[in-house]
Amino acid sequence: MFTRQRAVILISFFIVIGIILVSIWLLSRPSELLMHGTVMSDDDPVANATVRLQGELAYTLTDAQGYFLLPVKDSGKPFHITASAPNYYITIAMTEILNNVQLVIHRHPTSDNPSYIFISPILEPDNPTACGRCHSAHVETANSTLPVDEWMKDAHSNSALNPRFLSVYNGTTLDGKKGLPTTYNYDTSAGINIPTAPSLGQDDAGVGFRLDFPNETGPCTACHAPLLALNTLDLRDPNQAKGVAQEGVTCDFCHKIWNVNLEKDGKPSPHLPGVQSLEFLRPKLKEQVFLGPLDDTPGDDIYSPLQNKSQFCAACHTGTFWGVNVYNSFGEWLNSPYNDSETGKTCQDCHMPHTGATQFVQLPSDVTQYIPQRDPQTIFSHLMPGAADARLLQGTAELQVETQWQTNNLHVSVRVTNTGAGHDIPTDNPLRNIILLVTAKDESGRYLELTEGATIPVWGGVGDSNTGHYAGQPGVLFAKILADYYTGETPTYAYWRQTRLISDNRIPALADDLSTYEFDTPDKVTKITVDVRLLLRRAFIDFMEAKGWHTPDILMEQTVVNLER
Repeated sequence: MFTRQRAVILISFFIVIGIILVSIWLLSRPSELLMHGTVMSDDDPVANATVRLQGELAYTLTDAQGYFLLPVKDSGKPFHITASAPNYYITIAMTEILNNVQLVIHRHPTSDNPSYIFISPILEPDNPTACGRCHSAHVETANSTLPVDEWMKDAHSNSALNPRFLSVYNGTTLDGKKGLPTTYNYDTSAGINIPTAPSLGQDDAGVGFRLDFPNETGPCTACHAPLLALNTLDLRDPNQAKGVAQEGVTCDFCHKIWNVNLEKDGKPSPHLPGVQSLEFLRPKLKEQVFLGPLDDTPGDDIYSPLQNKSQFCAACHTGTFWGVNVYNSFGEWLNSPYNDSETGKTCQDCHMPHTGATQFVQLPSDVTQYIPQRDPQTIFSHLMPGAADARLLQGTAELQVETQWQTNNLHVSVRVTNTGAGHDIPTDNPLRNIILLVTAKDESGRYLELTEGATIPVWGGVGDSNTGHYAGQPGVLFAKILADYYTGETPTYAYWRQTRLISDNRIPALADDLSTYEFDTPDKVTKITVDVRLLLRRAFIDFMEAKGWHTPDILMEQTVVNLER
């Protein structure tokens, strides 16, 4: 029989077991301790210096006397404690003591050296200073999360040699066929040469900057080959890029950016493309500096809060030609809800996301054992996914499809919402377009006739829909449409010429687009399948066919609705 006395004994037993388990957990948990000390420079205390254990999120600031008090956990290993402050190199101390820890930091150079020779990230026998020496796995691996290995898979590393970019710049197809130079007529009333129409080279090799301006180099290297464009007011031909300049937007280039010059509207000057809006901190001989987003990486490193801000990307993601905003993903972000210091997101949040990596440096095994694992929230991916990344695009927009089947009529409404991009979709290069394709089929596979609703315009491609030519099909093409200012050709692919903005139905951040469609449904139809797809196209299809680009559309979203009566 279960007596009161036995119940008390049983409860007491479980209480004792609970106390023992909690005691074991408390004893096994690292003890929290307090470390205190000072941060000094040339025998002077440094106020407002950031002090933290390397790789951890928690930190403290020094007071006016350079004094700090930092909670730490005893893991049985030496503490790696770091200190950083504006105008100082980051420093580190490895210590086992908690009291009167002294950290000494040193000032870094603050003047730029235009004669500095940039470091190639590629690890070669004759390049002992390569970034890849420490930031690469040193073996070919598809899964490496180290910065140089990721950068080599990213479009920034190929920006100078990208064959699609060069085919547009040079006016060739991908296999090297060159188009005919643009012809001009002199307009006596205007006193200028005007290109004759048609002038976009569609029968030859598509458009080309050098077909329009054979004696000019243009501003392209300011972003595509920035090392070639440094230290000169005359931007150069990207075909001349050699050595480290061929490596595009390199590690050393980004980690030498000191400031981005912005106008009152928060954007770079339209007259200073790419590198011309940037200030650099390049060291003198026998010195070195690397600016980065972490304040606990010692050596030649300097903490730069700029690298955590969208403004860091502004110079090359803003571009105005002849007064028309052509590239403007930064400006779109600037005007969006994402530009909120409390609730918003930066470019880096989406394009350099945390992937769970706990190290960004590859060190010898006898050293690695002393280096603490970093908090994954402190490491940024250098894959920098963009318009070619299907996984990124598939999280960019959402589809909402509603259907109503009446007697002889099917009503379909489609809402496309930009839920995941901090800029318009599509963005930047005006050749990009997103196609919303809406189809309705009966049980025999026959397409139902559209009686009312939006259809895809001619620049969606005239021809067989099975080959991606969707003009006239139910749906919407989202794009920034430019027309040649003089010839009127629409859309113009030569956006470096004078153009006019004809239309822009792209979807801003967190905004949506609603379109409706009416399909005829004969009495004999008993089943209908509605298929709604959202496709990213890297360029208008006629342009890609002229250039020989074999770049397939990327499926961003798809919704299929099956109806029966």
